Formats: sequence, structure tokens, C-alpha cells
Amino acid sequence: MTIKGNIGTISAGGDRAHTDHHPAVTGSRRVKADNGVYPIGLIVKEDENAELVPYTGEADTGTPVAVIDEPVDTATETSAFTLAHGTVRQSVLKIGAGDPATEADINKLATIGIYAV
Repeated sequence: MTIKGNIGTISAGGDRAHTDHHPAVTGSRRVKADNGVYPIGLIVKEDENAELVPYTGEADTGTPVAVIDEPVDTATETSAFTLAHGTVRQSVLKIGAGDPATEADINKLATIGIYAV
């Protein structure tokens, strides 16, 4: 007698900014304490203490360094999971207080190896 069955399934899913179109380079980076909640897709830069803060857009004198890949509450967490290179979903990209990223912001990301699809 043959027995067929499925012991379990595993799926990689959930909400993330990165995609599988290009291998992602991810990592954990320190965030500025008590600076609000950083949502998935937030474009971030480093401040003078090398801590991540929101990139505010075209007029920002800083340079983006990463995209937040999982939400982080800076009141309770000291680091964020980020994408430093690879592809991201354009629909989730945000700047500043959560405004949608503009074409100029997306082009600036491309110069550091983060590509919106």
C-alpha cells in the first residue's frame, strides 16, 4: 500500500520592499532613536552619527544609502533590516514622512545600485 502525504509547507512571503528580480544585498543598520516608525520602502540616508534617518527627497543634501525592508519602530528598536543593493517594488518606495518617491528619488537610488521595478 502506497501512502502519499504532505507533512508541511513552507512559503517565503510577507511584505517586503525587495523583489527576486535581482539578488538582494540586505543587512541590519543602526537607526536614529525615537525618530518614529520607518515603514517598508522608506528611503533612508545616514546622519552625522552614521544612523539611518529618512531621506526627504530631491532637495535633501544627503545621499540615500538603503531602503527599509521591514517596518521598524525607532522608539523600541535600535536597528532596521535594509536593502542596500538589488531591486525594490516601486509601489512601496517612500520619502520623508511617507510621501511617495518621485522619479528623481528613484533615479538617485539607481545610482547606488537599488533599482525600482
